[in-house]
Amino acid sequence: MKKYTLIGLLAIAMFFTASAANSQSGGFVGPTVFTGQQVGFAVPNGFTGGIMHVTVAQMVSTFPDKTPAIVRGYIIGHLGGDRYMFRDATGNGEVVIKIKNDRWWGLSVGPNDLVELGGELKREKNGMVKYFDAKSIRLAV
Repeated sequence: MKKYTLIGLLAIAMFFTASAANSQSGGFVGPTVFTGQQVGFAVPNGFTGGIMHVTVAQMVSTFPDKTPAIVRGYIIGHLGGDRYMFRDATGNGEVVIKIKNDRWWGLSVGPNDLVELGGELKREKNGMVKYFDAKSIRLAV
């Protein structure tokens, strides 16, 4: 009986050790904000030409739904869940961005870190901007 108890405890310990080793760290390390309201990105088997960096103002005013883009700027606050406030490098445009936890890849970013986000603009059916869905994130060089 003691042998089966020991085997069970070892199995549980191995499970939790493996889970802790596989968990990713990283993410946004700046303030949480609650409001009331191809350049360097690897794309396997995809387009390998250059992609123009755009400003938030250009993207919001002209891009239709699901248009891919790369924006450069700063993540200035956490809105809760996987939503963040982003200000482009010009300082003239802000947009809500969505970054899923598995997209951080252990990268830690603060509000003073210049980043490049690759993703696509999401719009509501009425044409209003919903958010920028970031598919990749990296520190800008």
